[in-house]
Order: sequence, then structure tokens, then C-alpha cells
Amino acid sequence: MEILPLLFVTPEDLPAKVIVSRVQEAVSGGVSAVVLRRKNGPVRDFLDLGYLLRDSLGEEFPIIVNTRLDMALSIHAIGLHLPEDHIPMDVIRKKKPDNFLLGVSCHSRESVMRAQAEGADYVFFGPVFETPSKLAYGPPQGLKLLEQVVAEAEIPVVAIGGIHQGNIESVRKTGASGVAMIGDLAYSADPKAKAFSLRGGWTRGGSV
Repeated sequence: MEILPLLFVTPEDLPAKVIVSRVQEAVSGGVSAVVLRRKNGPVRDFLDLGYLLRDSLGEEFPIIVNTRLDMALSIHAIGLHLPEDHIPMDVIRKKKPDNFLLGVSCHSRESVMRAQAEGADYVFFGPVFETPSKLAYGPPQGLKLLEQVVAEAEIPVVAIGGIHQGNIESVRKTGASGVAMIGDLAYSADPKAKAFSLRGGWTRGGSV
């Protein structure tokens, strides 16, 4: 899948121009896709950020939009990422173009199996580790459950939640298809160097 293995999830608390700058740096270091997420604030600001990212990254770079199908289609995104509690995928499938990915955030093994049965192309599973951005989704799932989910799922499982340079190697060893990250990329002093290190270690299967 062309969005793997290193996905940059945009943060909520940075200005649009700062986000675009850091995404550009991280992409030049090896980030394979960007998940555009902004749950707070006006929809217009979210759309403007989407257009800024598309213009800066070019038409071919894979962008996935969180929740809003209209925006995903407007900026020619490669896919749509849905929350665990989402509208039926059949409704979305009727409106999406060909080769358009549908992903789901999952916080339990049962949710992963349900998303797979509904026809999801991939899932995010987490939070793997404790992280402030995922407190609302309950306690960390942990590496053991991640490994179990990866073994049972027939679609790519992307780990998310509290992943950073110090624990990404343990995540890779579970067999996960990739990682989605906010903090370790968005707030890095050097997003390009950080992405290069993370991507290189994951691809080689060595230490990061």
C-alpha cells in the first residue's frame, strides 16, 4: 500500500503554515503519507489547510483526510480516515472514486475485525502506548494485543498512540504494517532528520 509505512498525522494546535512547513520537511525525510486531521475550529480553516498541503506536496503525494469526504474529494486526497463509530461504509463507497482508500481508527480487537468485515482497506490500532492525544480512547492497548491483532487481521494494521523513536523498534517487531505519528514528527526540532531516522530504521528492520 502506497501510504505505508510512516504516516504523519497533523496536530491540532499549530498554525496552518507551521504545519505545512513541518510536513514538507518530514516528507523530504521519508514520510510516506499525511493524514490531515483537524477536529476543532471552522471547517473553512480545515479546507484551507488541505489546499495548502496539496499545493505544497503536489498532486501525486498521498494525503488522507480525516472524516470529511467532501474535503477529501475536493483536494484530491487518496483516501478517507474514519472514526471507530462511523456511518456505514456502503454509504461512503457509493460516493467515492475508484482506488480511494477507506481507513478506520480502532481501539479494540473487535473493532478491527468489524472494520475489516465492512471492507476497510486498512486500520489504525491504538493507542499502543500512553499518550495525551488518545486519553479519551481508554488505556493503552499494548504491544501484545497489537501483535495479536496484526496476526489475525487480513488488512494492514497501522499502529498509533505514543510511538516515538525510542519504542518504534518494538512496534515494528509486532508485524505492524506501519506507524502513524503526531508528536515525534510535528514537534521535532528537525522533522526531516527525524523522519529519515524513523523511516530508515523501519525499512531496514534495524535499530532506530
